[in-house]
Amino acid sequence: MQDQSDKLCFKTESARDCETAHQKIQSYSAAKPLDLVILDLSLPPAPQLNLYSGDDLGVCIRGQFPNTKILVITSYTNSHRIRQTINAYNPLGFLNKQDVGFSNYISAINKVLFGETHYSKTIINAIKQKSLNNIQLDAYDVIILKELANGSNMRDLLKLVHLSKSAIDKRKRLLKRKFNIESNSDRDLVLAARTNGFI
Repeated sequence: MQDQSDKLCFKTESARDCETAHQKIQSYSAAKPLDLVILDLSLPPAPQLNLYSGDDLGVCIRGQFPNTKILVITSYTNSHRIRQTINAYNPLGFLNKQDVGFSNYISAINKVLFGETHYSKTIINAIKQKSLNNIQLDAYDVIILKELANGSNMRDLLKLVHLSKSAIDKRKRLLKRKFNIESNSDRDLVLAARTNGFI
């Protein structure tokens, strides 16, 4: 919103985790929408809400408020991870934390508020990179990886994934093969998935 002196006036809210952010998002409606969301991809997850990162919140926001402007800020530089975010909910702004100081940050907010796309240098370079990642995962694979990253054991996975124990074990074996993991360690699998930008 602009006042008569052409200065932007904000009513702001903040959240430090996915659960709190989700609660605040739900307090808005089509009659009282969100104008701008500045979204950090590394927010602590809320598995009970199927929110594992800022990306899941971004999808939620885009579904509920199609016209809300989203500005993403992240430390990620992985080309696959960045493309995944753009394809999921197409943020108008996308900044890498290493690229921006205070003045750049204000400039990015202004551009996004007025409907301009603004991606920082690292993000643009990552998009230009030819993706070398040909690993294909389905929704079940991603849920298993995210739950393993959150410390879930087999009992938890059986409740959350709704597959049999043998089906989950088979998927874990196939995932380790896709990520070239020779050990039986779930930790190694999670680290490889993170390195490749899948979680």
